[in-house]
Amino acid sequence: MSSNHTIVVGVDETPAGASALRWAAREAELRDAELKIVHVWQIDAAVAMAGAEVPWMAYESDARSNAARWVTETIGAQDPNGRPRRIDVVQGAPGPTLVEASREADMLVVGTRVHTGISRVLFGSVSHYCLTHAQCVVVAVPTVSTGDLLDVESADELVEH
Repeated sequence: MSSNHTIVVGVDETPAGASALRWAAREAELRDAELKIVHVWQIDAAVAMAGAEVPWMAYESDARSNAARWVTETIGAQDPNGRPRRIDVVQGAPGPTLVEASREADMLVVGTRVHTGISRVLFGSVSHYCLTHAQCVVVAVPTVSTGDLLDVESADELVEH
């Protein structure tokens, strides 16, 4: 793990993604760390299998503008120091893409949601993949943030020293 003081957060437009983003932004502020926001998008499997020509640029543009709008609505367009938030928008499989994005980071933050039965088989678990493959600390934030429930100031307070 590098000591470049970077927290990577994987986001999507879900309540779990919002919880992870809020938690990571607060943690980055407490640790005076850079917050690297990563939104991973994929072409819908039905579109890809249809064999139709895929308008990649349009999909990427939509993913980029939707992610920017969503991040702005969730935590604001600027960090506490007035710097614009940077959002990396990447096409790929979410788990492997987030693990790669966090390779030099101090921490990777992901949201969690309940997958049971067939949805777990079909969609897998991005948080589980990250927890088992990342080479840095991984924080899996439930839809309702543990930090909100316990009113903890930092992840350090959750760890016994």
